[in-house]
Amino acid sequence: MSPIRAAAARALIAAAISMAAFGAEASCVADQHQSFICGEGKDALRVFPSTIAPSGKLAFGWRTSEGLPSGQAEPSGVLEDVLVRLPDGAVLGQLGGSYWATGEMRANRYDLIAAWSPDSRAVVEVANSRWDTDSFRFYAISESGVVVLDLHELVERTVRTKSPRGADKGRVFRIREDLPVKLDAEGGLSFAAILFIPKSEEAALGFRVELKIKTVKSSAAARVVSVQRAKLPD
Repeated sequence: MSPIRAAAARALIAAAISMAAFGAEASCVADQHQSFICGEGKDALRVFPSTIAPSGKLAFGWRTSEGLPSGQAEPSGVLEDVLVRLPDGAVLGQLGGSYWATGEMRANRYDLIAAWSPDSRAVVEVANSRWDTDSFRFYAISESGVVVLDLHELVERTVRTKSPRGADKGRVFRIREDLPVKLDAEGGLSFAAILFIPKSEEAALGFRVELKIKTVKSSAAARVVSVQRAKLPD
């Protein structure tokens, strides 16, 4: 079993134990695709199993205004990705992306990752469409609510200023979802970003980036610690 699949399996087990402990089986129930469905009817949402927090109590999910599709049907209506608390199925907030996956089908050319802190108190969302990074956000979760910080503008602006003069012109900014995005318990965030020209054989400009994110009560702020040009894997 790959490390990613093993981690997902451990998270699913933790989630099942968590829900059983809270007696919330009626809120989120396991489906046939190694995930969970929370709620019923048009309020139902489906959990992305790869996004379950280390604690097993939080995850990303998706829902639509028309409810979840059945069989091989694709979603219809207004779609939204959400942050969900698994023990009771409560939606804690809306995410910035619009990815979906039924277990049999998924959004074409879209990707979504959740980079959790080890203590499950914070997570970074990377939601990419075919070329762009649609959402790059930090979420701090506590009993008093969720603090949201958009990282996209800060990082894109900084990466472009670190590019050779004029080299970023016409290039699209993207967080590499296929390379590690790591968030530590102290708010340190590391990841890889690129500036590239879609449908071009011209090499992308690669960067290794480190941020420091600080959360105080109901607000959060980020500062760039390091941006280094780097040759990234294709």
